Amino acid sequence: MNTPRYELDVALHGVAHEALAGTIPDLLRRQVALRPNGEAYAAYDALVGTFVTHGWSEIAGQVAQRRAALSAEGLEPGARIALWLPNGLEWICFDHAALSLGLVTVPLYARDAVATIAAILEDSAAALLVVQRGVDWLDLRPFAVRCALKRVVVVDPPTSLPEEGPARALAAWLAAARDRPPPGPVAVEPRTLATLVYTSGTTGTPKGVMLSHRNLLSVAGAVLARNPGSEADVFLSYLPLAHIFERVVGSLIPLMLGAKVVFARSIETLREDLAASRPTIFLAVPSLLDRLRERVAEAAGRSALRQRLLDATLAVGWERVEARRLGQPVRLRTALAWAALGPLVARPVRAALGGRVRLAVSGGAPLAPRTARFCLSLGLPLVEGYGLTEAASAVTGARVGDAVPGSSGPPLPGMTVRIGADGEILVRSPGLMLGYWGRPDLDAQVLRDGWLHTGDLGTITEGRLVVGGRMRDRIVLSNGEKVWPEPIEAAIRGDPLFGQIIVIGEGQPRLSALAVVDAVAWARLAGELDLDSAADASLDAAPARRAALERIAARLSDVGRAGQVRAVRLLREPWTVERGLVTPSLKVRRAAVSRAFAVQIEEMRDERAARLGDEPRPVRPAP
Repeated sequence: MNTPRYELDVALHGVAHEALAGTIPDLLRRQVALRPNGEAYAAYDALVGTFVTHGWSEIAGQVAQRRAALSAEGLEPGARIALWLPNGLEWICFDHAALSLGLVTVPLYARDAVATIAAILEDSAAALLVVQRGVDWLDLRPFAVRCALKRVVVVDPPTSLPEEGPARALAAWLAAARDRPPPGPVAVEPRTLATLVYTSGTTGTPKGVMLSHRNLLSVAGAVLARNPGSEADVFLSYLPLAHIFERVVGSLIPLMLGAKVVFARSIETLREDLAASRPTIFLAVPSLLDRLRERVAEAAGRSALRQRLLDATLAVGWERVEARRLGQPVRLRTALAWAALGPLVARPVRAALGGRVRLAVSGGAPLAPRTARFCLSLGLPLVEGYGLTEAASAVTGARVGDAVPGSSGPPLPGMTVRIGADGEILVRSPGLMLGYWGRPDLDAQVLRDGWLHTGDLGTITEGRLVVGGRMRDRIVLSNGEKVWPEPIEAAIRGDPLFGQIIVIGEGQPRLSALAVVDAVAWARLAGELDLDSAADASLDAAPARRAALERIAARLSDVGRAGQVRAVRLLREPWTVERGLVTPSLKVRRAAVSRAFAVQIEEMRDERAARLGDEPRPVRPAP
């Protein structure tokens, strides 16, 4: 059959015909032809103090300029160019320009550690680097001596760059190619390598995942087949484009649809940017939705009346959600209660996301069932999915109105999921990577008999995937019982006191935890315990540990005995990328954290929960 499977899936599910292009450059050309003056991207302009929209033809012109300048560098198809840029027009334009020449883009996290950036540049043998600021290049240069860089393009340079060396200001670099003949067409096929996306490196050196145009577009098409969209949709881009979730769902899908993408200024301005852009499709990581729930619960907890209203709204809202999912009529009593409570309690929460979200997608990590149910009960059209870089993002995902908290949904069209004998999730998908860059030894470990061995544990319940934890993170207690920490940590993070947490216990009789406290929640708890919240000694005081264990126990009330946490150490300073304790996608580097806090972990090894009192008593959790 000549038609790729992903094209069949898209066509059968009614997605617009312009989505059926074989390569990413084809998609851009199609959008320019179909809607030359249509709104493509919007970015904040500090000079005018607002977001400025850019049309498809304008974007095509900027891409053509960068394409000409890249061609002048004499790079052969297949050469790698690295993008060390924040989300924005330059990221998009350089990506399109490179792909149209058969080059391979290597996205880098804008806030990643310089040493990690240098390691990726060396491993990928990138010939050209695009960097946002001159100071970033100056910081990187001492680490880049072993890299193959021939050119560095600086978007926002200092007043001048030294003429010697590879660095050139963007404006001067573009001007130098302005009078050259435009480059001719380059043959780019669906199977052509498009990008190297490096894994987060939670357990070691990041690996370059090789993905073709077909890999990327087949997954984007499958996602659209499950939840269709249109050119009227608006996406807000704030998750890093270096992450495969944002790259495919937040960038390629709008390109397929001809929909508008608004680039948020920063995570710190997200609330204001949501109000300004009013997205119809919102991509979220679980931590953001957890914080939303915590803020709503905190505000409600200040008043007994507000608390009763929130509890009633959640109960009524969930009854509506379940009735609709099961195809049952909503009871009149429920409908009337929602008519009264929805505008009063639920609508303001949805307004915080811009007020017109018709689809919210949670990805990147498992979402706590409590948070999923909370969002759905307040009328947020939330779906969850499961995916990984090696499968070009999504593998499973629920349809709007059919989400089940704790589940990642059924496989997307054209994809197959099964559970191996050892509980590992195995995947077949047109998005399966071509392999790891320069690591055929690793390819043989994860790609076997046409199946991707994900390293994740899961079960399939009623056709829906339920994800457990990472196989490599399994904890074996001294009595032989096996525990996977991720679901336990996700449950504990449902309490606003705990901002970051890892559970420890390999070879020990019970689990312990290291937890970074939220500053506001800690100040409140310290006040209740008559402790000085600013004093580091207060974090280690017996009343603070006892209270923390009680709150942890409340979150683990439905977890078996082996999964209970019996000792805890509270920490103040967040784990950051700069400290090497989390990845740029905010995944905790367990080994690095364990080394950094070896003293605290050793202290907990011989500690008995009884020294802090009896077994921790659960306290009533916040909604």
